[in-house]
Parts: sequence; structure tokens; C-alpha cells
Amino acid sequence: MAKFKALSEEEKLRKVLEKNTFFLNAPQFEDQWEKEISSIVDLLLLLKRDLEGKNTEEKKAYLVEFIIQRSQGLPALLCLFGISQELLTRVVTFVVAVDNPELNTLVGKGKFPTLNPEQWRKELIFEEARANKTFARGLVNLFLEGFSIPILQDNLPSFELRNFTFRKLDFSLESLVDSVVRYARKGSYEAEKDAVKILLKPVLNEEGIPYTAGKLKQIPRLLDLIIPDKENPLIVVQSSYVVTTSSAMGDKAEFEKEVARSLKQHYPKAVFLGFVDGIGWYVRRGDLKELLKAFPDVFTFHPSEIERFIQTIRRRLPKLS
Repeated sequence: MAKFKALSEEEKLRKVLEKNTFFLNAPQFEDQWEKEISSIVDLLLLLKRDLEGKNTEEKKAYLVEFIIQRSQGLPALLCLFGISQELLTRVVTFVVAVDNPELNTLVGKGKFPTLNPEQWRKELIFEEARANKTFARGLVNLFLEGFSIPILQDNLPSFELRNFTFRKLDFSLESLVDSVVRYARKGSYEAEKDAVKILLKPVLNEEGIPYTAGKLKQIPRLLDLIIPDKENPLIVVQSSYVVTTSSAMGDKAEFEKEVARSLKQHYPKAVFLGFVDGIGWYVRRGDLKELLKAFPDVFTFHPSEIERFIQTIRRRLPKLS
């Protein structure tokens, strides 16, 4: 067996720069996706034609059959309404998790399969929509009327809630442009949606509580909040707000436990607190239980929990009161 020859650092750098393909462009893969997109475009044009002249109830009935009879029916509707498959999965999980009479009636929850919230997956939702007419009807009602349900108004961000409206079904230029713009801006929206920045820091500023963020020596990660400062860290806060689930959540739980051990070793006076929230953690109960082992106390971003957090700081740091 020939001995493996490692490249020098310079050779590795030159290899990546000289042989860079810049963009991943695999013709077979691209052709597959072009066929799927063309299929959905044709379906939506067909849908637009067939809905013309129908009243609201006739449109609802047509959409139910559209989902059941067309393999790409539900994906096409999601594109029209500007709803991602991941968001649909989380909204269905939310419907199952809460017990709200108005929402239950809208979606026909009584006829849902009897599964726990964490058992609902994207694949199951798509299969159920084609096999279960009542479930498909519930999704149609959700798409057309979700904006009007108070519990969704209170919990879904307005950025997402505005897609759950009958207006998307009129194929007007305004509604289509709205969907396009929201899709195009969603990445930036998610990137800036930092719960610590928009929910915690303003409260800390208002309360006059000093804080910083960043690295502490010997700690293997950036920290969301260090109170009062890096020279004398007495409270360290790490946040995880998860909406979509992934296998990396288990890795995150292990990493936070490692951070907790490092803090205990190098900063024994510091208390490690967690803000853990979002329907993603609600679903991944096993990973959630492991993550919570890292913190002696944990908070959500519910207003009452943020207030409890402030009171915890006051008790821990009475000089700041």
C-alpha cells in the first residue's frame, strides 16, 4: 500500500483556489428541479383557471380535491401562499399541541390521527393530506382563514401570519408580489431575528443592568450575555430559540453541557442560565432534556419569564438594584 502523502498548507490553499468550481452546478440535479418547478407552475396556472367564477365554498371544495388528487397539489399551494414546508410542519405541530376550540374547529382537529405533537413530520403531513379528506379540508381552512384566529395572531409572527389568508387565492399581482418579496427577504428576516437582541437586551437597558457578550478565556464558545462584565462574570446566559428541528440539536445539548463544565472550572462564581424556547424544542423532548442539564435554571421568552429573569439578576446582584 502506497504511503499517503499529505499536501503542504500552501498546496492545499492553491488547490482550493485554482480548482474552485464557484457554484455547485450538477446538470442532472438541476434538470430534476427544473421539471418539478415547471410542474408546479403549470399546476398553479391550471388552478387559477379552474377557480375563476367559483364562490368561496366551491373554491374550498376544489382545493381539497386538488390536494388529494395531485401529487404536487399541496406543494403548489404552499408556493402560492408563500408558506414553507417547515413552517407548515411547525404550525400543524402547534395545532396539535394547544387546545383552542376556535382553532380546533377551523382545522377539524377532532378527526386528526391521535399522535403526540413530536410525532408529526413533514412526510406524515403530506401523506395524511392526500389520504384523509378531513385533514386536507383542515389545511385548506387554515390557509384561507388562519389570519383571523386569535391564538395564531398571538403566536405566529406577522411576517408568517400574513400568508395564511384567502387573498393569496385571488392570484392578484399584489398578493403574488407579496409572496415573492417575503420569500426573497426571509433569509435576512431570519438572520436578524435574534431573541436576545430584540427581547432581552432592551429590557436590560431599561432596567439599567450592565452586560456584554462575546468570549471568556477558557470557554469554548461565544456567549450571548455576560453580566455584569467579562472581568467579573457573575451571570452567563446562553439562548436557544428553535423553530425547525434538526439532528444538530442533540449536538448543541452536549456542547452546552461542555460549556457549563468549563464555566464551573474557570469561573466558579458565575451562574450559567439558559433561555430555551420555540416549538422545535417542544418537539425534540429527548434533546431538550439533555440541554436542560447544562443550566441550574432555565427561562423562556414569555413576558412573565423575562420578568422572573430580571428578578433573578436582582437577587444575585443586589448592588445593581
